[in-house]
Amino acid sequence: MIHVKLESGKMLQKITIEGYRGFKTKQEINFAIPNGNFGGGITILTGANNSGKSSIIECLKARTGHENVSFSSGKRNNTIDKVRIEYIVDGVTDYVESRKNGSSETERELNKEISIFTVPSRRSFSPYFAKTERNRDDYIKYQQQAFIRESSLPEFYIRLFSIDKKPDEFNKLLEEVLGYSPLWSIDQNEQGNYFLKFTNGDKSHSSDGLGEGIISVFAIVDALYDSQDGDIIVIDEPELSLHPSLQKRLFNLLCKQATNKQIIISTHSPYFVDLGILEYGANVIRVVNEQQDGTKIYELTTDSKNMIARLLKDQNFPHMWGLNAREIFFQEDGVILTEGQEDVVLYPLIAEQLGMKLPRPLFGWGVGGAEKMNSLAKIMQELGFKKVAGILDGDKSAILPKLNEDFSDYYFCVITADDIRTKPARAATVAVNGLLDENRKLKAEHTEPTKKLLNDLSHYMRS
Repeated sequence: MIHVKLESGKMLQKITIEGYRGFKTKQEINFAIPNGNFGGGITILTGANNSGKSSIIECLKARTGHENVSFSSGKRNNTIDKVRIEYIVDGVTDYVESRKNGSSETERELNKEISIFTVPSRRSFSPYFAKTERNRDDYIKYQQQAFIRESSLPEFYIRLFSIDKKPDEFNKLLEEVLGYSPLWSIDQNEQGNYFLKFTNGDKSHSSDGLGEGIISVFAIVDALYDSQDGDIIVIDEPELSLHPSLQKRLFNLLCKQATNKQIIISTHSPYFVDLGILEYGANVIRVVNEQQDGTKIYELTTDSKNMIARLLKDQNFPHMWGLNAREIFFQEDGVILTEGQEDVVLYPLIAEQLGMKLPRPLFGWGVGGAEKMNSLAKIMQELGFKKVAGILDGDKSAILPKLNEDFSDYYFCVITADDIRTKPARAATVAVNGLLDENRKLKAEHTEPTKKLLNDLSHYMRS
């Protein structure tokens, strides 16, 4: 792993939030620090709608040189009616807090000057505009004037005129995402209004007919093209209106930028979660709304990140952490772990033969063997999952007591056969007696025990 000392910019190491919107209790978010590695400085926020991701972004906006931030009653959590947000920048703790309980007035102590360029999820902008110019720093300060969730990009045309002056670097990054560089310019109509003009051969159209995906990419690339080493860039839902192929291209670009910048994204897309970059310093955070307890933050430990890195290099199970497995960051609570990929295919078949249905989704393509069940359960525990179950083959029953000891809140069970599938003897192997016969039919002697196992599993998930 490469480590690089970044001289420009201030590193935002951590933020703690208490009393803001859904944050009933003090929660801590640690941010990845760029270190010269691909993706090393990227922090990925995942979580369901209304979990608290947007609130984290608002709290980041509150830090950027904005003197008029106010914690109105709708922004204070009514269970404690006070707000305190702490920012650890280069080891120094700054804060913004409500001056007194039940008050929107704020007190600030900001010792380290940092600027955070925020790209909101709502990225539309007026297709016709007047000419106004601001540099990057001034635009960032202008962004923060309204401490609210905007319905569109705040006067994005200001940035378009800056881009138009130095388009080469912008177009280079644009091409990395789109796969081509569109011919665009700023033109003026007869009424004196400016607009974006796109040319394709002998045809052209204005920004009034521009697709939302192109608008989205324009806004995100704008945040990157004139950034400097050590800058902090926050992007809310970068995947919006983008085809999966473009999502993958965009994420690759963000990881390249995160070699020397702090990139923070909030996403609902598994295409923006690459577990391979965890060992290089990246961080994936799961944000959960736990109702009674409010918003909670869950992060993987360094040990688990290293363990995932080892699992990714397991040549026997290259499929294990594919797209299906990455969806774990977007699943509701309640996941069933199985030993291998054939289990993921065959357990639903068994349930169907019994006239039943599996109570929760299966994890990815299995955990890659019974010996990895403990490791995966630990990851689930660190991510804040309260309901997790695991199904073991009968010949692996010896590891059941350890699983129950380490994860007393989870449910583990063992099938009544050595394997899920009957396997005939072959050279250098012995026959295996499975739940299913050679025609994938559940054997009569395993019907009732298997039905009980699935009923018990369903009961655990519902309790």
